[in-house]
Amino acid sequence: MIDNGRPRFQRLQIWGLAALFLLVLIVAITGARRQDGLGPIAAETPGNRGAEVHAPSAARVTTPANKLGSHAIDSTVDICGLGKVPLDANDPFAAGRYLDAVSSNARNRWLSALLNSGDIRARSTGLFLKDKLAGGGAGLPIDEQTRDALVQLAVGAGDPAVYALAVYACNTYSDPTPAGSCQQITLTTWAKLDPDNAVPWLLLAGKAQAGKDRAAEAAAFGQASRANRTDAYNFSLYAYAESEMPSDLTPLERWYLSLEVFGIEAATASLHYHVAGNHCSAAAMSDDGIRQQCDALAELWVGKGTNLLDLSMGTHIGARAGWSQARVSGLTDERDALMQAITQASPSGKDDLWTCEGVHRGNAYMAERVRLGEIGAARESAERSGLSVSELAQRQRDFIAKIQGDAQRFEQAPAAEPTP
Repeated sequence: MIDNGRPRFQRLQIWGLAALFLLVLIVAITGARRQDGLGPIAAETPGNRGAEVHAPSAARVTTPANKLGSHAIDSTVDICGLGKVPLDANDPFAAGRYLDAVSSNARNRWLSALLNSGDIRARSTGLFLKDKLAGGGAGLPIDEQTRDALVQLAVGAGDPAVYALAVYACNTYSDPTPAGSCQQITLTTWAKLDPDNAVPWLLLAGKAQAGKDRAAEAAAFGQASRANRTDAYNFSLYAYAESEMPSDLTPLERWYLSLEVFGIEAATASLHYHVAGNHCSAAAMSDDGIRQQCDALAELWVGKGTNLLDLSMGTHIGARAGWSQARVSGLTDERDALMQAITQASPSGKDDLWTCEGVHRGNAYMAERVRLGEIGAARESAERSGLSVSELAQRQRDFIAKIQGDAQRFEQAPAAEPTP
């Protein structure tokens, strides 16, 4: 279950250290830096789950021969519903490897429910997730048969969210033009289905950027700047799929699977931000027309954005467009405060990531995220914290500084000699 040399559980452990819900860019960058290349999961898959959970043998969870050395040191991890599980303390990814196997049956049942759902968004999400969840990697391509089924669903449904998933599955925003059934999926059609959404127009502008068609880029970006909403839909995968989760999943299974989907959401291309950053470069701000368009897009992202990346990118582009330092500082504090509020609402690190308390908090947060979206859930958490925006923001900066320091010390640590 390897994704580009990095197993699924590895990314989850890294995100756990960052409280799992930091700004997606931080998550993606942190995950991309890991190059340990651990081997496939060597653990039994549980059978049909009854009243008692039968976990795979922890002894089958092995330590890689990496910079940590290869000598196993027994330790125990408190895992909700399973008690104190013996794992190798030298392997920072052993718990994730173990839980990946424990959750296998639950994952398969959820996928089956999604693929047979009467709700078109749930079913299309199941098709989009099928190979990524079952195959073990957010970056794993969708197989041709599954992709064709998603394309046909998108073409017939006329639902912009379903169509967006087909765009992502087909890499429609990239060159060369997709082959096979993906030839039916175009950014122009998404834009026609979703004319008041900035995202498809930005992707069209990006296509024009790549082709050096300045007129087409300007026209598409102009449409984006006049939009009244922004939704790439990839951050709604769990929301679309959650209703089909089997009701008898354990809290631990629900929590682990929600994190898997969160990782796929984060890894799904959000190229519209890159397009906007290029179009709204510091040099381009000398053109009054471009500056006004970029200002409008920034206002949309900070005013009607649904996730922390919207808020962050809107603030960044607004600063380039000439927003006051006071406003930019205030929005930056708000972003950091919301990130800290989510951090406090979810398990805060590897010590409580899988405990029953951590699992309960994580599931409660994910339920709020389904109900309110990322920004809405973060604002509710911030209000409940009783802390001011400035207090939360400073705590977040301290938290990030600690994570960065820990990561730097780990990367600089000398490789341990493998024990014969």
